[in-house]
Amino acid sequence: MKRDINRLTSQPFDAVIVGGGIHGATAYYELAKQGLRAVIIEKGDFGQATSANSLKILHGGLRYLQHLNFSRMRESIKSRWHYMDIAPHLIKPMPCLMATKGLGIQSKPIMAIALALFDLIAWDRNKNVPAENRVGRGKVISKKEFLKIAPAIDSQELTGAALWYDDLIINTERMTLAFVLEGSDKYSGVAANYVKALEIVKDGGKVIGVQALDQLSGEKIFIETRIIVNAAGPWAGTIASPAKPASTPEDLAKAVNIVVNRPLFKGYGMGLSGKSSYVDKDAVVKRGSRLFFFAPWKDATIIGTTYRYYRQDNDYLKVTESDINELIEEVNGIYPRANLTREDITFSHCGLVPAHRGINFDHNTTPQLIKHSRIIDHQETDSLTGLYTIEGVKYTTAPEIARQLADLLKGKDELKSLGIGEQFGQNHRKVCMSEANIKRLDQQFPHIAENYGKDSGVIYQIMKDVPGADTVLLDEPRITKAEVIHSVEQEMAVCLKDMVLRRTSVATTRCPGKEGLAAIAAVMGELLGWGELRIDDEVASVFDHFTEILGIQPVNR
Repeated sequence: MKRDINRLTSQPFDAVIVGGGIHGATAYYELAKQGLRAVIIEKGDFGQATSANSLKILHGGLRYLQHLNFSRMRESIKSRWHYMDIAPHLIKPMPCLMATKGLGIQSKPIMAIALALFDLIAWDRNKNVPAENRVGRGKVISKKEFLKIAPAIDSQELTGAALWYDDLIINTERMTLAFVLEGSDKYSGVAANYVKALEIVKDGGKVIGVQALDQLSGEKIFIETRIIVNAAGPWAGTIASPAKPASTPEDLAKAVNIVVNRPLFKGYGMGLSGKSSYVDKDAVVKRGSRLFFFAPWKDATIIGTTYRYYRQDNDYLKVTESDINELIEEVNGIYPRANLTREDITFSHCGLVPAHRGINFDHNTTPQLIKHSRIIDHQETDSLTGLYTIEGVKYTTAPEIARQLADLLKGKDELKSLGIGEQFGQNHRKVCMSEANIKRLDQQFPHIAENYGKDSGVIYQIMKDVPGADTVLLDEPRITKAEVIHSVEQEMAVCLKDMVLRRTSVATTRCPGKEGLAAIAAVMGELLGWGELRIDDEVASVFDHFTEILGIQPVNR
C-alpha cells in the first residue's frame, strides 16, 4: 500500500470513504470486497483520533444485557468474526470480573442468570475462530477465589464475582490499519492519509465527487465518484456540502482513559463501580453508578472511562490535568490499594463520542451516550443521492455497521461497479523463506509476530534483503530497522508520530527516550530524504504530543 495522490485523480471511482478511523476503514474494506472501486482518504493518519483512544476491548456483548439490547449483542458477535478473519494475532481472550453482592441486580443468582442468558445468545461466538482465540463460558466464582485476584476489594457485602470473557485488541491502531491494508492490497482499493475532504460536489441532486487537499504538498485535487461515505466521526458535520450537516449527534462527549505503569489485577479485566451516582436513562436495569473498567495491557493497565460534554474545536482536543486527576481520584476511591500518583500515569487516551444533549444543558453533568450506530441516507434526509453518513458509537461493532452499509447499497442497486478500472501493482516484497525459518524468527522477535501475525515473514525478508535491517533501534519496547523500512515503504508512515504511535507499539504505553526516537527518525530520514533539522523536529513533535495532547511529562526528554 503506497501513498500515490495521482491514483486519486486518474479515474472515476464508485465510492469515496471520508475518514480513516475504524468505521471508515471497515466500510472501505467491505465496499472494496463487494467489488466497488473504492477510495479512502483521511485528513490525518489512519486511526489517529478516537479509534486509537479506547480501552482496547472487543466487547462480547454481555454489558448490553443492561439495556436488553439483544440485536447489539448479535452485532458484537458478528463483528468479532470479522476481526478474527482480518487479524486474529491482534486479539487475545481476556477474562473479566465484576463483584457480586447483596440480593439485587448484582447478586450471585441474578448474575448467574445473566451469564447463562449471554452464553445462550452468544452460542456461536467461537464459530470458525482459531483455537487460541476461543473464549470460555461465564460463571460465578466464590468470594475466596475473587479475593485471591483482588485482595484489596472491599469485602463487607461481597459474595463473590461474575466471570466472563471479552477480547483485548492488543493494538487498535494496527487493527484499524489492517482493514485499510486488506482493502488496498487484496481488493485493489486506493488509500491515502493526510488528504482532507473540503467539499462534496454535486450535479443537480447527485454526488459527483469530492474536492480535497493533499496536506503534504498543499495541492487541491478532485476525486470523481458517485458515492461518498462520510465516516469522519466528530468531524462528519464539517465537510462543506449542499446537504445539511450530517445529522450527527446532538452533542459530543470527551472520553478519557489513563494508562498506569503496572498491572493491577493479574491479567484480569475488572469492572468496579464508581463512588459518584450515575443513571443511564437508556438502561432497563439501573446500576446507580458508573462502571470503571481496568484492562490489563502490555504490563500496564488501562483505566477508564470519564465523560464530559465537549463544545470546543475538535482539532484541539487534549487531556487536561483535571482529566487525569479526576481518574486518579476515582481509582484511589474505589480501589485504594492502587494508590495511584501522578507519576504512575505514563499515557492517556482522549476521544470524542456521540452523546445526547440534556433537556437543561449543563456542561458539568455526565453525558448520556448514544448507544446505537446508524447510517444516514441523505437521499431521504436532504434529497441528495449518493451521500451516506455513518454515525458510529463503538469500535467493537464497526465491521457489522460496514456490512449493513453494503446491504443498504445493495438494496438500492448501488453495488454495480463502473468497471474494472486501472489496476495498480502493489510491488510487495516476495517472501522467500521456509515456514520453519519464519517460526524460528518469530521466537527471536516475538514483538514482530505479535504485530504482524501471518505477515511477519515480510519483515524477516527485509532483514534478509537489506544489510543491517535486523538492527534493533530501541530495545524496550523493541523495534528493528526492518519494521521502519516496511512501515515507510508499504504502510504510509510519513512522520515519526505515525511510526511510534500507530505502526508500532514504541510509544503507546510511555514516551521513549530521545536517543531511541532519534535512531528511528534517522532511518525514516534515509528513506524520506530528511536532513538533521527535520529529524530533530520529528523527535520534538513526539515529545510535544505527550506534553500538549496527552498531558504527560516525559521523564527522559
